[in-house]
Amino acid sequence: MLRKKPFTKCMATLAAVAIAGFAGNASAQGKVKIGYATINDPQQALGAEIEKRFAANPAMKLSAQNFPASQIGSIPRMIEGLQLGTLEIMITPPGFMTGLNPNFQVLDAPGIFDNVDHAYKAVNDPAFYSQYSKLAESKGITMLNLFIYGPTSFASIKPIRKLSDLRGLKVRVLATKMESAMVGKFGGAGVPMPYSEVLPALQRGTLDAARTAIIVMTGSKFYTVTKFVTVVESGMVPSATLASNAWLKKLSKEQDAFVRSTASDLSKWVNDRGQEYGKRAEQTWRDNGAEVIRLSDADQKKFMDTVRPLGDEFLGTNPKTKDMFNLLKKAVERARM
Repeated sequence: MLRKKPFTKCMATLAAVAIAGFAGNASAQGKVKIGYATINDPQQALGAEIEKRFAANPAMKLSAQNFPASQIGSIPRMIEGLQLGTLEIMITPPGFMTGLNPNFQVLDAPGIFDNVDHAYKAVNDPAFYSQYSKLAESKGITMLNLFIYGPTSFASIKPIRKLSDLRGLKVRVLATKMESAMVGKFGGAGVPMPYSEVLPALQRGTLDAARTAIIVMTGSKFYTVTKFVTVVESGMVPSATLASNAWLKKLSKEQDAFVRSTASDLSKWVNDRGQEYGKRAEQTWRDNGAEVIRLSDADQKKFMDTVRPLGDEFLGTNPKTKDMFNLLKKAVERARM
């Protein structure tokens, strides 16, 4: 009697076939596929720069090709591709790997970073990064760098000018109880949803608003549907360059060192590009007829004071995440010195 393969194994196999279809026997030819879910943003800029630097070093015999906007598969499928070795490099917020290790979500705690520069310094604190970057190694994935994509904002169909305007809204959030609880603090309903489905949901009225970085929403032209964006900056969206362990093992020592040093050198580079994208993003919304809103000082303070304890509530008391969260909090304090 034939035994059926587990569903998850079947899905992983299908993902491998789908991703491999983009390049056939590309890996054997030194081809490097770089996948990410976004477009016209810092992640695409980073992918293009990696491609450029690989091309500038022909002795390494590595040639990269970028696949933005989930062209090579959804985020879960790309993560599976890394594990299976059918995708070489992926650029993504590490929070999407919470299913592999719950500690990845600690950077999503709201209100703990002062600004982008403070956040970048904290997440790259040696004591923190040395532990955080290894969270997926046993699952077949190596983290090559970690940077700040940008701060969060609310894009909405109707204006959010004060905290009470959040009441009753259906707001897209990441698939964590902490993010849903954050919106719930102000009377809204958090709706977990993959990023690729958010804009259509806003168009259909399934969602009233979405919380993420204004940079990524600008690249996806959210301003064609949501004519209001409220810049709250309650959290910082991190992103990371990830590599497949299966692929890295096939490289020579020289190639491996080159890949790692290239990603490391580009960490601060892409962090700075992110801030440039952020400055341009607000003007892009205005140029396209949208309104950029900021809360009053009183509401901004109330928002931050309300959401800041959520990290301790959901991460600091969870046996699976408390050690990593406490490590992050210490790094946050050191980054202020």
